[in-house]
Amino acid sequence: MQRMRGEEKWVQACLQAALPGIEVRRHDDGSQPGMHDFDLIRGIRRFAAVEVTAAADATLLELWKIMNGGGRWIHDGLAGGWLVTLLPSARAKRLRAELPGLLAELERMGAQQLREAHGPGEDIVDRAERLGVVSVYQSPATDFPGSIYCTIDLPPEQSGGWVADTGDAFSHWVSSWLREPSQADNLGKLRRSGATERHLFLLLPGFTTAPFDAFDPLMRPDGPLPVVAPSLPEEITHLWAMSTWNTGDGFHWAPDTGWTRFHKVNDVEPPP
Repeated sequence: MQRMRGEEKWVQACLQAALPGIEVRRHDDGSQPGMHDFDLIRGIRRFAAVEVTAAADATLLELWKIMNGGGRWIHDGLAGGWLVTLLPSARAKRLRAELPGLLAELERMGAQQLREAHGPGEDIVDRAERLGVVSVYQSPATDFPGSIYCTIDLPPEQSGGWVADTGDAFSHWVSSWLREPSQADNLGKLRRSGATERHLFLLLPGFTTAPFDAFDPLMRPDGPLPVVAPSLPEEITHLWAMSTWNTGDGFHWAPDTGWTRFHKVNDVEPPP
């Protein structure tokens, strides 16, 4: 049996907490293609199938995973505590090879940001630009010597915007997103499950394809629930959604209760 991915473990824990008395049992064991992720069991009877997916920018998520997916990036010889902001076009392998040396030169200069580089530091600025580095900042103190933390410079429409009084923007966006060709595989898994209830669990990571007004209610503390019901493909009867940020609640839509919120389980490490 193949190992569960980190996001699947997190979803399983959140569903288990939100559905007391229900067993959230793994279904996709890798034994055959096209299996949905989980079954919901009441007593000894399965009553629902669950498929987990993410609205993620695949290119940005892959860059983030290469840079940070193996755990905290520690480079011996650095004081550390560096926060580095990257362009989406940055190449991870080149950064891995060249960024520590650039940061080491800044430390030798006593510069905590690129703009503090002086004299030969102009060459450092050029090198940073060629690496796709937007900015660097070194914290005055760190608990992890040699640490480098990378984030990606997102376009304005994904990183900020107008904050609404309801979560309707999420409901409208997800109704359209679920009908995109990229979701055909997930819909097919739920259709083939044969379950009466077919639940889709949607994760919105930091590098989501959702616009800010749709993403914001899910990452904001006490973010407002949508008022309007989603328009779901016939393969989906129930919808779950949550961001991978530490803040915010999850949203759940069911035909009999409408929109409700559920709390994230914090003792399981979420995905990026």
